Amino acid sequence: KHKQDLPGKKVRAEGSDPGKDATVNRAYAGLGATFELYLNAFNRHSIDGEGLPLNASVHYDVKYDNAFWNGEQMVFGDGDGELFLDFTIPVDVIGHELTHGVTQYTANLTYFGQSGALNESISDVFGSLIKQYSLGQTAAEADWLIGAGLLAPRVTGVALRSMKAPGTAYDDDALGKDPQPATMDGFI
Repeated sequence: KHKQDLPGKKVRAEGSDPGKDATVNRAYAGLGATFELYLNAFNRHSIDGEGLPLNASVHYDVKYDNAFWNGEQMVFGDGDGELFLDFTIPVDVIGHELTHGVTQYTANLTYFGQSGALNESISDVFGSLIKQYSLGQTAAEADWLIGAGLLAPRVTGVALRSMKAPGTAYDDDALGKDPQPATMDGFI
């Protein structure tokens, strides 16, 4: 309901039929795709390895330009429509954020400096694997884009990040140029 109260009102439970809200249905599908990859490919029962229920809140705040794992659940903004669209659109963003939960329950990397960069990188890799798995793609068939479909139509770009061609995901007047370095020479 565009508030910041978490978790909000329950609108879809595990195993229930899709509703009329496309955002709810995409979040549900993305949580399921993430759960399935971890279970079927890695024999991991949810992100904590012990069957943690995957809960998500959608329509967070007004024109909220982000999605995040808050340590207990997923949270999705609808985007502002100017730069970003609904953050439930790309399944790899859902998988990326939930993978922060896996890191929390395993390596617990500090979200700062090199360990923070590793945390983000691991989430990107698994976000892409979740997308590949849900689409039945091989690594060669994958686009290796994180957040394809998330940028609003007026934004010059294809995604938030490109793992195949780092630094090329966007170059836009409002967002600027993708700062992702392509090689270690780009790091400070």
